[in-house]
Amino acid sequence: MDTESKRKQKAPLIELIFISAVLTAGVALEVFTKGFDFSFISFPVNLFLVLILILLGSIKSSSPLSAFGKTPVALILILLITLLSVAMGLIPGNTIKSSWPFALVYIMLLASLSMAVGRRLRTVRLKDSGFLLKDAGFLLNHLGILLLLISTGLGRGDLKRYFVNVPEEKVEWRGENAFTGEVEELPVAIQLNDFRMELYPPKIMIINNTSDVVADNRQKGHILAAVNNSFTAGEWSVRVDSVTDRPMYAPAAFVTVKNSYSDTTLAGWISCGNYFQMSRQLTINDSLMVVMTTPDPKSYHSDVEVFIKNGGTKSGVVRVNHPLTAGSWKIYQYSYDTVMGKDSGYSVFELVYDPWVIPIYIGIVMLFLGAVTLFWKGGKR
Repeated sequence: MDTESKRKQKAPLIELIFISAVLTAGVALEVFTKGFDFSFISFPVNLFLVLILILLGSIKSSSPLSAFGKTPVALILILLITLLSVAMGLIPGNTIKSSWPFALVYIMLLASLSMAVGRRLRTVRLKDSGFLLKDAGFLLNHLGILLLLISTGLGRGDLKRYFVNVPEEKVEWRGENAFTGEVEELPVAIQLNDFRMELYPPKIMIINNTSDVVADNRQKGHILAAVNNSFTAGEWSVRVDSVTDRPMYAPAAFVTVKNSYSDTTLAGWISCGNYFQMSRQLTINDSLMVVMTTPDPKSYHSDVEVFIKNGGTKSGVVRVNHPLTAGSWKIYQYSYDTVMGKDSGYSVFELVYDPWVIPIYIGIVMLFLGAVTLFWKGGKR
């Protein structure tokens, strides 16, 4: 009995020594290598690691290794991963997420979770037609977390991201790898049929041309450049008499400026300018002028046709935050020619391939169901 008691007392210390040794090895690897390369755990290595986790989950409670799946070890590993995550957020430009210590702590946490889930599965008892409620809540939460960690960690090696620059009425098969910067041929191609942009109306303001600030900070003088709109900034009032906006040309407005304390009246054209036309301002005096701001993009999208190398095509519109799905790829509107603006002759797309996205969604659903189960259990008397 005393021997068994001493063994239980020593167990946490042994596990702490093991975790410390693994961390020390991680630091040594970080010093002598360039960090942890997630491409190392791409398919089929990540699948092999998942099989190892399943085997760890089958370890019996009588085995010395089973202690690694108990609460004290899990708490230590969660504390370590939390501290590393906080450091990632506080230290700008760090590479902690791609470091060996972070990767090894993450793998140990997966092993601990797998053993905890396996131990609970072996003790599950059936009641009526289903699991006991306490078992269902535990398993849903822990399996959900485990699935999320596996999908976002081990699955990262299979994640692919590319940036593809496609001129109008052209087809592009090549893309720049977001992780390596290398140009590679892709299994999908994009044909850009048309790029369209909708702009907000430009604004007009009076600024101090010696300090580049608005003349009246209390009433910034912003108005939409529309006919008969007017505003007052200090002692000056501005009225828009006419507006022009033609293809390729920059928006322009004819404005009349009056001083409320004198008979001074000025009139003239102003324009924000663009790649084709110089900007124009109306000078009021040595320090003040009326200017038009560059219109801000309201929305932009691309009319595309996608060709998949192994067969099939798909047509659609790619908008910001509204990607187009083609096979296993998500195509996002990323950028355009910011100099040409609405007359941009090309679109930049971000292509993402993530075969682990479905397990991520399943893990989230399991966590939600686990939370509901625990909430329901808490309401039971």
